[in-house]
Amino acid sequence: MKKGTIRLALAFGFGIAILLYLFWSMGFDNIVRVLSSVRPEYFLAAALIYLISELVAALNLKVAIDGKIRLRNILPSHMCGMLYSAVTPGRFGYYYTAFSLAKKTRESRSKNIGILTIMQGVTFFVKVISCIIAVIYFSRLFISTESKNYFIMAAFVPVLFVVSIVLILYTQIPNKVVARIPFLKKTLGYISMMQESRKSMNARKIASIISLNLIGWFIVGAQWYFLSRSLNLDLSYWDAFMLQPLLSAVMFIPLTPSGLGITEGGSALLFTLILSSMPSAQAKAAGVAYILLVRLNSIMVDSFGLIDMRIHGKK
Repeated sequence: MKKGTIRLALAFGFGIAILLYLFWSMGFDNIVRVLSSVRPEYFLAAALIYLISELVAALNLKVAIDGKIRLRNILPSHMCGMLYSAVTPGRFGYYYTAFSLAKKTRESRSKNIGILTIMQGVTFFVKVISCIIAVIYFSRLFISTESKNYFIMAAFVPVLFVVSIVLILYTQIPNKVVARIPFLKKTLGYISMMQESRKSMNARKIASIISLNLIGWFIVGAQWYFLSRSLNLDLSYWDAFMLQPLLSAVMFIPLTPSGLGITEGGSALLFTLILSSMPSAQAKAAGVAYILLVRLNSIMVDSFGLIDMRIHGKK
């Protein structure tokens, strides 16, 4: 078995162990009871809204690539990348999109990886700002040290990613470090190509990417709101809108696939603050069930991206 497969299996095992602990501590029956009350009309409406957000994300890619490739060809690559990201630690599986687009545009993989890395940097910058806004929004609920620590962690994750991306793209530090590690020397060419690709990202493109990210935030906020309605939870649109950056940021913690277990635990904590009128155990169960529903809703839509793998398989 390959080392990568073993690491992924261990990450999955760790995430499932955390999830099982949450189910045990909050009561398996409580979480199942919340999930069994899903209203399908709201769930399907959320899926449709998420599909619209994926179209916006694909448009974002088209702006960044600046190529003649059509949106209908970019969308399946993006959705399949999102599907991979849902099952990989740190959501690094999204870089499948770069390989898929390289085949369609006949550009180098490194160039596309570089463009995606810059896009991720801009996205994380927006996420840092949105997390700060969310922290201010929820500050009225700061009632314990535990909740404060969670908010700090949620805001810190995108900051760490932004700093890492800036170091890779705009400094020679990673080149010098990698050059000293024998088994990583082969990646120097990729890093150089990524650094070269940033020159194609002018201020106008970056402004467009930021604008589309903000539009996407409002749309995904609507998806999260409809999912709360599907569970009959007393969340306003603005609650769901502000929850999204905080919880999605935690999904990038590279310990488990897409923050599996960790995100659910954070959601349980936040829901005890937001749904203060509910008993603590019920609010926690609702928080775990809610994120599981978000994952299911998103994966269901992104599964259409498997068409992209089928297309490549025929070539």
